[in-house]
Amino acid sequence: MMKNKSFWQAQMGFAVAGWIFIFWGALAPFSIPAVKSVWWVVLLLWAVGHPLELFASLPVGKRAGLSLERTIMMTLVFGITWWIPLKLGVFDR
Repeated sequence: MMKNKSFWQAQMGFAVAGWIFIFWGALAPFSIPAVKSVWWVVLLLWAVGHPLELFASLPVGKRAGLSLERTIMMTLVFGITWWIPLKLGVFDR
């Protein structure tokens, strides 16, 4: 499964869905307490986690021959679902 490109592409879709959920909740705050709590957890994980992943993803992007800008953008949008398969050779660039 770790070498399956479709698996990682699906995971990247979930990462995008997380961002959509974050922006949706920011623009139209949720009134259901449970949903609001989940929104806060996702917001904190994405907003803190993705920038922290740059420490791991920057060397991976550099080894793959990617620009610094592309590596940063892909990590902030997709996080671990992008740089792990790149590191494993599932994604070529």
